[in-house]
Amino acid sequence: MAVDPTNANKVYMTTSMSVSYGNGRFYYSSNQGNTWNYVNLPFPVGSNDQGRAIGERLMVDPNLPSTLFYASRTAGLWKSTNYGMNWSQVTSLSPYVMTTNDISGSTSGSPIGVEFVTFDTTVPTTGFTPTGSATKTIYIGIAPDYKGLAGLSSYLYKSTDGGATWAAVSTPSVVTSAIGSNQVHIPHLARAADGMFYVPFTTGAGPASGAPSFLYKFDGNNWTQLISSASGYYGGIGGLSVQGTGTSTKIAFGVSGTWGDGTWVQIVMRSADGGQTWAEIGRSGDSNGSHNYHDASGTTSAASPSYWGWVDDLKIDPFNANHVSYVVGGGVWSTTEAFSTPTPHWTFDVNGIEEMVNLAMMAPPPGASYILASGQGDTGIYVHTSLTAAATRSPNLGTSPLWGGGNGTGIDMAWNKPSYIAAVGTIATSKGAYSTDSGVTWTNFLTLPPSASAAGDESKVAVTADGSNVIWAVAGKVPYYTTDNGASWTATNLPTPVVAYHIAADRKNPLKVYAYEHGGNWWYPSNSGKFYYSTNGGHTFTASSQTWGPNGNNVTDLAVNPFAEGDVWLADANNLWHSVDSGVTWTKLTAMATVGVEYTNVHGAIKVALGVPAAGSSYSAAVYLVGTINGTDGVYRSDDRGVTWVRIDDDNHRYGGVSRIVADTSVYGRVFMAGRGMIYNY
Repeated sequence: MAVDPTNANKVYMTTSMSVSYGNGRFYYSSNQGNTWNYVNLPFPVGSNDQGRAIGERLMVDPNLPSTLFYASRTAGLWKSTNYGMNWSQVTSLSPYVMTTNDISGSTSGSPIGVEFVTFDTTVPTTGFTPTGSATKTIYIGIAPDYKGLAGLSSYLYKSTDGGATWAAVSTPSVVTSAIGSNQVHIPHLARAADGMFYVPFTTGAGPASGAPSFLYKFDGNNWTQLISSASGYYGGIGGLSVQGTGTSTKIAFGVSGTWGDGTWVQIVMRSADGGQTWAEIGRSGDSNGSHNYHDASGTTSAASPSYWGWVDDLKIDPFNANHVSYVVGGGVWSTTEAFSTPTPHWTFDVNGIEEMVNLAMMAPPPGASYILASGQGDTGIYVHTSLTAAATRSPNLGTSPLWGGGNGTGIDMAWNKPSYIAAVGTIATSKGAYSTDSGVTWTNFLTLPPSASAAGDESKVAVTADGSNVIWAVAGKVPYYTTDNGASWTATNLPTPVVAYHIAADRKNPLKVYAYEHGGNWWYPSNSGKFYYSTNGGHTFTASSQTWGPNGNNVTDLAVNPFAEGDVWLADANNLWHSVDSGVTWTKLTAMATVGVEYTNVHGAIKVALGVPAAGSSYSAAVYLVGTINGTDGVYRSDDRGVTWVRIDDDNHRYGGVSRIVADTSVYGRVFMAGRGMIYNY
């Protein structure tokens, strides 16, 4: 992202998850991001590739804001002279464009390329007036991959004519010798008000780049080492920020590539005298894993997250140097005492910031002590007791033997006893746990089923209505069930799935369990989607005679009506299907239709959920659909069993797509969606 330093209304960003997706987009807004337009870029963008915190890649020339530069991953440096509407490669640096073999081979599919663009000019926080002429002096960083492929000679280049020509800047030889020429990266370049540059060198592209690492200052000709991982901290350098001039320059940087699990591990380093002396201001705590951060009242807190490895961006507030913030995978840590006390108090600023990557959601029955249970990528499993406060895990969930840093991929509760919750996921291998007190405390399953594997990212779990059976469907494996919280596991008679099962328990009859094997992706035309039903608690299953064409896990779904026995709904990517006899026979609904061709299409029906019905409804549940009706992709609700539908989202609220949807069983009309974060309507 970039902002126009002369016009607070103008905001720009480039988008695309990975260079493997092809060319990216350039978005522009003239109203602080309330609305956006875009143009297609002539090069790829890798927002979620390795090195995603390196930069800034996109910069607006403060003296001539119609000029923008972009440091691309695969095609060198690019420039626009008309506010980003058109782009041209800066061939004076290099005309080289990485080939497909370059990207998949020497860069392992995640090229870094040109790392950043920095203008050598001071931009005051208020009252800046552009000169109308392009800034002459510009610095850019070059990653080892592009340096080697393009035949460039340095990791740092400088232009003194607005980018018309470029000269290599020699970097300290001790850096290359310590790190190795194929690993030297400059994640950021920070300019102080007096024109001094502060330059970190770190090992690897990150996130979580490691040691050895160095911080230098550079006056345009001379390099002076300020600190290194060998003498002042343990790890790499992530985010870097500076403020001030001369010997009073304040510097702060994040220590990356560590996990903050002992007193010898630093989190944030600071200097108030231009790098002459240093102190640690974000130390993690004692060696048993507690974390000596402080809450807003000034008391030491040991409840802060145990995840610190990617401190890859950090900023000093330009209006208040004591206000420093940095990011980790779960949110933002901030202090207002960064330079005023040896032990600043830190707060975790997460309210209103949704950082979760949701992989599973389930709403409990009316009367439960919680509102939602969820599984998240990277951070495990959660029980939500409020919709307006950050979710919390139980205190022991992040400690051994329970997993806290892995993916929570499946979660379910006993409908007649919602205090019992079971959850599954993966971190290096399959993981499973259960709670008997609504998620306050958790216990690992005593053993894992023989199907346990590292391929657990699509694993799901179902709990029968009375809690007597837990059925665990590990991705790519025959599902197993347990009747004793994992002391023993028994294989079901379900066949090995092509990829994974959707699995669900009937909410009225504790003996009924359902499984839908989606047949894999559409490019396996010989496969079929198949449905199975059990009448003995998920021990054995019978196949329905109905079959479906194959479509992948992300565009299919299975849901049960929580208010009626044997009432099952299935989304096969193209249509909704409904059964009222526990899946023995099915009726296809025809209101929805897939638009386009496979792979690039807009699917007719990808997600389905059932919640509390409207007052006076002729059907026992409200049905929610993510799909396409009358050619319009959206989120829909039906109050008459799918005869008619009303759209409940709009074109300005698409949230990057919907990967799952769950309906509230107590509040009519409320649904929970997973898109970019977790969303609910009210």
